[in-house]
Amino acid sequence: MMDQGRDREQAKNDSKSGSPSEEREEHKAHESGSSDETAGHAHHGPGFVNGKKTKIELLSMKRPHMRAFHASWFAFFICFTMWFAIPPLMVTIKKPACLSADSPVCQQCLLDFPDPLALGKDQVCRLCAPYDDRVGAGCGGLGLSPSDITTSNVMSVSGTLIVRVIIGPIADSYGVRRTYAVLLILLAVPGFCAAAVNSLSGLLAVRFFISLVGGSFVLTQLWTSLMFHTNVVGLANATSAGWGNLGGGASLAIMGSVFAAFKANGYTNNQAWKYTLAWPPSVLFLTGFVILYFTDDSPQGNFSDLKKKGEEGEDKGDVYKAEGNLTTEDAILASGGEPTTIAQKSLMLAASKWNCWILFFCYAFSFGVELVVNSNMPLYLSQAFTLTQAQGGMAASLFGLCNFFARPLGGYVSDEVYKRFGVRGRLWVLFLSTMAMGSCLLAFASCTQGTSGIGGALVALFFWATLTNMTEGACFAVVPFVEPSAIGGVAGLVGAGGTGGALIGNFMVSIGGRPAFCMLGWLAMITGMLIPVIWMPGVGSMFRAAENPELQAAPHTESVEQKHEVEMVPEIAGSARLSRKSVDEDRSSNGSFVVNLEGA
Repeated sequence: MMDQGRDREQAKNDSKSGSPSEEREEHKAHESGSSDETAGHAHHGPGFVNGKKTKIELLSMKRPHMRAFHASWFAFFICFTMWFAIPPLMVTIKKPACLSADSPVCQQCLLDFPDPLALGKDQVCRLCAPYDDRVGAGCGGLGLSPSDITTSNVMSVSGTLIVRVIIGPIADSYGVRRTYAVLLILLAVPGFCAAAVNSLSGLLAVRFFISLVGGSFVLTQLWTSLMFHTNVVGLANATSAGWGNLGGGASLAIMGSVFAAFKANGYTNNQAWKYTLAWPPSVLFLTGFVILYFTDDSPQGNFSDLKKKGEEGEDKGDVYKAEGNLTTEDAILASGGEPTTIAQKSLMLAASKWNCWILFFCYAFSFGVELVVNSNMPLYLSQAFTLTQAQGGMAASLFGLCNFFARPLGGYVSDEVYKRFGVRGRLWVLFLSTMAMGSCLLAFASCTQGTSGIGGALVALFFWATLTNMTEGACFAVVPFVEPSAIGGVAGLVGAGGTGGALIGNFMVSIGGRPAFCMLGWLAMITGMLIPVIWMPGVGSMFRAAENPELQAAPHTESVEQKHEVEMVPEIAGSARLSRKSVDEDRSSNGSFVVNLEGA
């Protein structure tokens, strides 16, 4: 605390005296008429530490911090909505395709079954009932078997496994804003194609490409990590991800209702489910352009602008002094680093950290299981508890809707414990929430129509969902501390764990819903037992303190950042530090930086 006080006094003295570079920046800002609300201008004073915001102002849309926050969660929300728009309609999509009303079969069926309800239930004549939307009745789908549905669900997360590994490093290279915008605009195309599918192969293809929108999660977490200080980064990450995950619950609740609205207006089953799938990609497409033109990569500005400053031969030392403490990616791009090299180094560095792989498995059996729920729960509840398609989707949406408060709650609890116990406290929160989550999953798996009924199942589902979302928030509250100089790579690998867990879970569901959920519950608890193994230099673990006790306290962590040191690890398999002094002293003749390696 004494060190923190000295740092604050020093900051006050610096602000009073002002360095030459700071005076030049203030003069430039005055001439250009810029303000703290614009990107590219360093944010100092109350509410900011090294350009990062220390408070979340939910009612604000100011650039760059809060606009990036709201853009990130909404983009993730609409991505999730389109990603899981098909499962709540699966009761209809699995129906067989209809025959023509003029066919001999339908002509005979109309004579044999004058009652439309009886017609729709007959295994042959149901092919002539295009308006019957009851479970197990009517036609208008693609004629999917249980194995076809399992394959479809696996394809719906397969692309995510790939894109989540690479999207973080790509964003490190080209900037979150451009990466996010391109992802949304391009992937709106398979979303529109889903409304024109008429075969199993077409369904598998569009679900694979739609699953690429799962990479939006990594971009959301990276963006908020760049914008917010460590005292609130857990809450910022958890809130943006939690509100984005609401898209899954919203999709389960909304899509069935939209389908019912089309049916009420006289549309056939085939027309209704296809028209229902058309609106999410439209919103996705527009959101991509909003992000591209009205948001910023980081508090220091867009990555392309930072790199341009370096290419124009500006005094890079002044750039760093003006911007304060840049992130690794900002610093490398400002000094002319190549994007592809940065992406490779970021990913390789993250993969070399075994702590990252433990978080990978933690996320596999928390968020990965949530993906399994979004893909399978509507059909599971409809069959196990005899619900209609709309009722099954509405009941299953409870899981996703808990994201509104539960995932932010996990990040908030992690932040509060962090303030008292440092990163070790974050590990304890993750451990306890993971073990409780596994227990609640086992409780839900034991619910049946005869023992608990749908009411008991929903109560168990609520507690399971709450703890699952809290675990997700607590998991990504640890991510920024695994390797601060490669946050994109770490977020990408951990995020890919969620997809890996979804693949495992979807294969398990093919052998039976209840046994699969039971197995996933035990796997979650086994994974939780790995968390005490996590150990980070300068931090320690759940049961072991850091070598230097001063480094494990949260307040001192903040004061270290206030010394304006820049973490950089672009070219080496370790940590390199570029201080403001080294920027001035170690500048080569051609204007590029020579980075001093301190303890690399």
